[in-house]
Amino acid sequence: MSMKISTVYTKGIGERNEDAIVLNKEEDIFAVIDGATGLGGLSGAIAANIIKESLEQKSDLTLLERVKNGNAMLQQAVEQQYENISFEQIPKYKRSSCGISAIHIHRDATGNPAFLEYVSAGDCMLFLQFSDDSIRQVTYDHIDRLDLAVISKIETKWRTLEGTEPLETLSPERKKQKQTEFRQEEEELLRSNRNKLNTYEGYGIIDGDQKADQFLESGKIPLIAVKQILLISDGLKLHHHRDHPSQNTWIQSAEKAFTDGLQQLEQDIIKTEAADFACIYYPRLKQHDDKSGILLGLPSYGA
Repeated sequence: MSMKISTVYTKGIGERNEDAIVLNKEEDIFAVIDGATGLGGLSGAIAANIIKESLEQKSDLTLLERVKNGNAMLQQAVEQQYENISFEQIPKYKRSSCGISAIHIHRDATGNPAFLEYVSAGDCMLFLQFSDDSIRQVTYDHIDRLDLAVISKIETKWRTLEGTEPLETLSPERKKQKQTEFRQEEEELLRSNRNKLNTYEGYGIIDGDQKADQFLESGKIPLIAVKQILLISDGLKLHHHRDHPSQNTWIQSAEKAFTDGLQQLEQDIIKTEAADFACIYYPRLKQHDDKSGILLGLPSYGA
């Protein structure tokens, strides 16, 4: 039986969309992949598209094995970019990398979805909604706390600036200039955070290193009373106002998507980002991030 599928795939402020989505309907494999460009290094689209290709090729491999194969392919691709040095000599912060939330839905003898396998890394998220409308957050965002350390410092700079230059008096050009300046001042912390990838002090991510395999989250979940499945990148996470911090923005985003749909979630986020182009009142690292999401309605519950 078929599932109802809706998607969002929108470029942020970069020159190209470094996210990727997988809609392998023939094998019931779906994924959102969030590419991250190395700081002064390679485009995140390299990693995202290699993992996408690995998941779209017809194969008898498990979902986890496909992701690991893609990681090995990424190492080869990165080595080709740096002809005179080995992969191990390339600093972590310069590598092309990507987060992922991927699922493989397995069906029973009648063709109904029975259970799913999942693989996760980085800040791409997986949520389930049950027949009573309750929500389960399956994955965890380990990158968020590192980003918040940088965002908090930038927010402090804005509040300090307010003491001498009221924000409402600043021109758009001045606001954009200060936002760029504040972020550049935190470049060392951003680099330090990126160097924590695939360590127990940091987060798991796909970057071509064999160590990445150890930091992939994976599992199997029976689809008991599940009516919708949501996969989203962090570009589809709602922002909170600096004066009203929230610890549940991921869950709030999932609730919005399950209730109103992915497109409405995207529109709400873009509206907030457009009104706060300098990232002052809704603190974040960039005005518009790439946005990718997949919402699946399971036929057993009439979705």
